[in-house]
Amino acid sequence: MPTPRSKTSSAKGIETRERIVEVAVRFIARNGARGTSLSDIATEAGVSQTGLLYHFGSKEALLNAVLDRYVAFTEQWLWGDDPDPGLKIVWIIARHMADWPSRPRDDSVYSLIGLNTVVLAENVGKDTDLHPRLAEGYRTTIDRVAATLRSAQERGEMRDDVDPRLKAMEIIAFCYGLEAAWLVNPTIPVAGAAVQWAEQQTALLTPESADPAPR
Repeated sequence: MPTPRSKTSSAKGIETRERIVEVAVRFIARNGARGTSLSDIATEAGVSQTGLLYHFGSKEALLNAVLDRYVAFTEQWLWGDDPDPGLKIVWIIARHMADWPSRPRDDSVYSLIGLNTVVLAENVGKDTDLHPRLAEGYRTTIDRVAATLRSAQERGEMRDDVDPRLKAMEIIAFCYGLEAAWLVNPTIPVAGAAVQWAEQQTALLTPESADPAPR
């Protein structure tokens, strides 16, 4: 049985790891992985570089922990309330995007939004360390969104003549594009664009005999 001291040490270790990942997310979203050193992250997190490497072993391991945080964040806002939202997924996405402008720049969610675009841009080449994981993550997301749309078709919520996988690719492309545009120019009306897109998708995808997907 663990002693009270070992429990405390374990809790402290978890807290330290979480703090390092939070700092890494913020730095990488702002400067990219290539523009961020382990020393930068360690200093901001209040640990030595040796201490950081004790927890993560290498910069690649820390980057994967950062991606783990992003994946958990994405899964929560997409499917946290309903694992099979059907056509309502377009409104889930629109509500998420509409929330972006209200986030302060030092907010952890703001950093996670920017993180995806920055890491993707740095790892387009197939010889980069994170390319395989990012490519697999993209395929997994497409698969899940396509499965959600396919379920909507089976329930009569979505037109039968729409290819769920191609539509899933289109949806993700819209998300990536609007995210990049907003990061470059935070003054664009991202909320209005997202709502208009969701309205258009709902009108386009809902069969004439079915009620539009609720917001």
